[in-house]
Amino acid sequence: MTAGRLDPPVILVLEGRARAGADEDVVDGVEVVHARGEGDDTIAAIAEAHREVIVVTADRELAERVRGANGEVVGPSWLLDHLVE
Repeated sequence: MTAGRLDPPVILVLEGRARAGADEDVVDGVEVVHARGEGDDTIAAIAEAHREVIVVTADRELAERVRGANGEVVGPSWLLDHLVE
């Protein structure tokens, strides 16, 4: 990982009205996924499919689900620290 960048793959899950903000696509190593239902369910499914995943969330219930799938959980400040030079 380099300052201002995350190592691909990076998956951004959008739910609800946020889906209108970006089409599902992969651009510069970032994949945008539209949650068909609850975003947490989509994120948990991704965590189960990608065993070495890092999920950025402040949601405790989602964090437990991800840890249950052997994923790593970090908070939003971790992401900011890695994106800001």
